[in-house]
Amino acid sequence: MTTLTITHTHAEGTLIDGTSRGDGSSPALKANRWRWSRNLGAWYIPGSRDHHARDWQIRSTVEALQGAGFEVEVEVDNTPRPTADVQEDKKARAAARADALDAKSERQEAVSEARHAAARQIADGIPFGQPILVGHHSERRARRDAERIHSHMRAAVDAGAAAQETSRRAAAARVNTRPESPATTANRLDKLRAELRRIERLRDGYTVVQGRTVIAEVSGSHGAQHARYQAEAEHLREQITYWEQIREQQIADGLTVDTSAARAGDLIQVRGSDWWRIKRVNPKTFTATWGHSEVRIPHHNVTALRAADGTQIDR
Repeated sequence: MTTLTITHTHAEGTLIDGTSRGDGSSPALKANRWRWSRNLGAWYIPGSRDHHARDWQIRSTVEALQGAGFEVEVEVDNTPRPTADVQEDKKARAAARADALDAKSERQEAVSEARHAAARQIADGIPFGQPILVGHHSERRARRDAERIHSHMRAAVDAGAAAQETSRRAAAARVNTRPESPATTANRLDKLRAELRRIERLRDGYTVVQGRTVIAEVSGSHGAQHARYQAEAEHLREQITYWEQIREQQIADGLTVDTSAARAGDLIQVRGSDWWRIKRVNPKTFTATWGHSEVRIPHHNVTALRAADGTQIDR
């Protein structure tokens, strides 16, 4: 009986080793949303890299494979990688994907040009405006040439369209190799901090209050669950520290500004816009006015900040 091994790490994601073509494992894997990777030479669970193992999906896969006559071993390591390593790995994989797609686009464009050239070569051998002479001994060859020209032109158009689409995908992949925008970093930090608060409440317990009345007291977790929440909280804090450093660098590079010193009456600008006067400072936005207009501007969208009299803020 064949033994298959399902492994999971944050660096590699969830993979399965021991399968071979035609061994009967593919129906069970496909039914449980696994995919085959030619680059890895193995089946994998999409989106499993740098996440905890999806226990429910692995259990379902094991049951399906055992039902198909396989023995299955499972090895799971949910230790997360440092965020810096994760980001560098993502950039490297995005760059490699973009380069591969660029090369594929060039091959497709070369095919398009070759098929265009083949069509032109056949057409150049036919006198300009020469019709197909029905009943003439040349009719069969003329029709064959017309079909070949049509076939080459159709293939050239299809290859050209495929080259454009592949080039678009390469450009999309290359976006992930560029530095992250300040707005994206700020939104990411907001989500990470909110998730950290949620995990800490589940770990330590919390009180439900309505008005001034305590409705319920929810106790914290214990045992293995407490340890899991603790590990998740530590990982979230590590991620927050990393992205806070990225944001500090963005501020130092002049890509955004530190708005913590902003007060009502100060002036703010968004990517070269007019100067808006702050009417009210909210937790995540500024209520700002310009003339008779009033808008809300997220803190992380502000690219310049001045005091109410127009001077540089130094608080």
